[in-house]
Amino acid sequence: MNIVYGVSGEGLGHVFEAIQVIGRLRAEGHVVKVLTYGDRACESLATFAPTRIEGVHLCFDERGMSVPATARRNLPIFPFYLRHGRRLRRELEAFRPDVFLTAYEPYTTIMAHVLKKPLVSMDNQNELLHLRPPAGTDLFGFRLVQLATFVATRGAVEYVIKSFLKAADPGPHLHYVSPVIQDEIRAIHPTADGPVLVYLTKPNPELVAVLRTLPGTFVVYCHNQVGSEGNVVHRAQGPTFLADLARAPAIIGTTGFSLIADAIYLRKPYFGVPLKRQFEQTYNAQFLARAGFGAFSESPTREELAGFLGGLPAYRERLAGLRFDPAEQEETLLRILASLQAAALRPHPVL
Repeated sequence: MNIVYGVSGEGLGHVFEAIQVIGRLRAEGHVVKVLTYGDRACESLATFAPTRIEGVHLCFDERGMSVPATARRNLPIFPFYLRHGRRLRRELEAFRPDVFLTAYEPYTTIMAHVLKKPLVSMDNQNELLHLRPPAGTDLFGFRLVQLATFVATRGAVEYVIKSFLKAADPGPHLHYVSPVIQDEIRAIHPTADGPVLVYLTKPNPELVAVLRTLPGTFVVYCHNQVGSEGNVVHRAQGPTFLADLARAPAIIGTTGFSLIADAIYLRKPYFGVPLKRQFEQTYNAQFLARAGFGAFSESPTREELAGFLGGLPAYRERLAGLRFDPAEQEETLLRILASLQAAALRPHPVL
């Protein structure tokens, strides 16, 4: 099949997942055309020659995610599609797609409907559409992420939803699956003899200041900053990341779904520092605490981090009891594609 795969460029979770999924799709004989946005996403997916589009980027201030700043930051999206909309449509039509696959990328969703092709949604955010607001939830943030998810994935014929909490009776066209884990992560033989890994999608100098008061060494990956501050070492994203991940006794970081999934797969306790006023990150952090795989705080104190690091054996014991299939998401997607292909080849009744 010819598959248009739209990948969100906000953060790198969907991007790293796409690298794994596209490789599997190609190995099965499918032809994949990638749409994405943002410099880091385009660079990471360069092997697949992606078509660059425009998409939503989130903006933050000292209080967390800022809706006004995000709205202003994304105003150029509209003139981009006014200038390039026809060209992009011609490019998609020339590809002759059979199906569209969106990883939280709304332009792909729109074009699937415009070209009247089936759409498959594959993300973890769709789980939030089927939840009641947890106790103490910021309802505005919860409804905002629900609205964004609806816009990004509306009208899909099938939804592949990554979750550790699989619904017993999800209903038609909903497929709850374990998260996909990249082959390079699956190949890791984890130890706990290295520094604590810290991964941040936004600079957090307050957290770094707290880390400097704790014993041990911390390796921080954030915006390719490099250098040392006492026991805190800043490193640029690159080949050292996997080695540091493999040896880390624990992870401290913002709470995107993909890194949490990798940490759980490798049995690494996780202290979540969710981005403020971003409900998905808060929900993921709460899951870590409820499951006993770690702890979280939006503004970690020395006492909270010291307590987490002192409790690593208990977290590891809980993690040891969890098993999941890192290829379940890929296999589910392939079954859906095979079903769609069979339906397309089925002769239509003559009226």
